[in-house]
Amino acid sequence: MSARSGVHDRAMTSIAERLRYHGGVLPLKRLLEIGCTRDDVTAAETSGVIRRVRNGWYAGAEAPVDIVRAVRVGGTATGATVARLHGLWLHDDDRLHVRVRHSTGRLFSPNDRRTRLDREAHRVCVHYSTRGGFDRARDPLTLALAEMFACTDPADALATVDSALERGALHMEHLDLIRSQMPRTRSVLIDRADPLSQSGLETRIRLLLRSARIAFRAQAPIEDVGSVDFLVGDRLVIEVDGRRFHTGEAFEEDRRRDFILVARGYVVLRLSYRQVIDDWDRTRTGILALVGRGEHRWSGRGPYEPALPVSALTDVAADRRSPDDEDA
Repeated sequence: MSARSGVHDRAMTSIAERLRYHGGVLPLKRLLEIGCTRDDVTAAETSGVIRRVRNGWYAGAEAPVDIVRAVRVGGTATGATVARLHGLWLHDDDRLHVRVRHSTGRLFSPNDRRTRLDREAHRVCVHYSTRGGFDRARDPLTLALAEMFACTDPADALATVDSALERGALHMEHLDLIRSQMPRTRSVLIDRADPLSQSGLETRIRLLLRSARIAFRAQAPIEDVGSVDFLVGDRLVIEVDGRRFHTGEAFEEDRRRDFILVARGYVVLRLSYRQVIDDWDRTRTGILALVGRGEHRWSGRGPYEPALPVSALTDVAADRRSPDDEDA
């Protein structure tokens, strides 16, 4: 290998590494600022180490697909698209969200930079904006979440914020920044964010209870049971199973907890993903009906949390002890 060839290879490797370090996609201007030359960029493109996404923008081989698609449209990835990259909870939003300059005229297909954009056919939600930051391929998480409130059901957008807090992608001090960037008519919603919410389903239940001014505790601890998703009033327990179907040990543990709660006089409402998301009107009406009948109160229903015999609390696993345990 000649010395010139070795320099050439190192230059292309350097470009690929720098693209990877900066998120996978960069404009030519930024590549030149971080030490690449035009000749290096041209050589890397010719050899297939990098590819041109649109005029003046280049992507490495490991660039996230949706980031590349957003740049190809003509803007910056934002909203639910960025939230998805962070692994946050989302309510079935499969669109590509792209923030573009308010003065932008021509936009292109996320799949082909020579084809004009058809928003419906290409499943693209365009966010027109006067903000800066179009020299990067995607918005920072705070701005992306703020953009969600412009095009998503407020409860679903807040659920994604809750998810970011619960997973540590955001901290409470970031909420003011989101508030300053989101639509003013919805900025009050950010005050309802809660890091204790473990899913968007819990967020929806919480918002219902708060809007109806119903007293509740989230992740409330109950002796011999552990934390329940919601304890409404004194005795109404609401548990949200989510999308997964519980089997095996998880299924048995849920039933053990439910048995103890019901035996003590609690009312247990275990809700599925479909009930909270797809059949929300019926579920909402049912919860409010239970509270309206006073089912969440102990008053007039006998003793408070009656004690159970030890045999009723014994873990099922104790009946499956090994021979060594028997000898002990």
